[in-house]
Amino acid sequence: MPELNANTPPVHCLVRGNFLRNQVDSHHLKFPVVIFGVASITDRAPVFHFLMEDGGVWWRAPINAFCMREDSPEVEIYDLVMWNCFSPYISVTTFEHMRGRSMSYVDRHKENVDGKYMFTLDWHHPEMNVTDSNYSINAANHKCGHVIEREDGNFAIQPNNRIRLWDPSHTTKKGQNLIERLVSDDIWGVEDGSKWLTSDDGRYHYDVNKTDGK
Repeated sequence: MPELNANTPPVHCLVRGNFLRNQVDSHHLKFPVVIFGVASITDRAPVFHFLMEDGGVWWRAPINAFCMREDSPEVEIYDLVMWNCFSPYISVTTFEHMRGRSMSYVDRHKENVDGKYMFTLDWHHPEMNVTDSNYSINAANHKCGHVIEREDGNFAIQPNNRIRLWDPSHTTKKGQNLIERLVSDDIWGVEDGSKWLTSDDGRYHYDVNKTDGK
């Protein structure tokens, strides 16, 4: 898994000129770009790297810097991104079963926003010798971030509990809430108890014996 920077699927879109000018001016301008990477800094919003038509390479622009259309309204990042990065160790995955699917999410104003799935950001903890000081693998607090192309041409990053994904062959109960889902705080493992013991000899096909352990 990469640390700090990761490749993304190439996204051909527009960047708003004011993000190239430190918000001083050029709010009316948009330039064609291709996003090619993401950076993850703990407790900051995900930021993206892109290439411009004049060869310029730009690092770490927020998701609200980009849009798909000239008439896309600029939206505050607060209304596009739910959570900051949980770790500098990030993964980027395009899930085939979700690729290109229509989806919607509930924003901070409790309004439904329609869009289309693009790819998913997720965070992890690298290895046991690095101090775990964040929530990247905390069962109850960790969130992934699905990157969504909104119908208004902007992009959003939202976690599972804010989204709905629409697969015509499977999500046949659209509009219903089948069960009130609760976040799981369990950590699942099979070596965390004393209920089972293996045989203490060198046999390849060893026995597994049940004990009275809790």
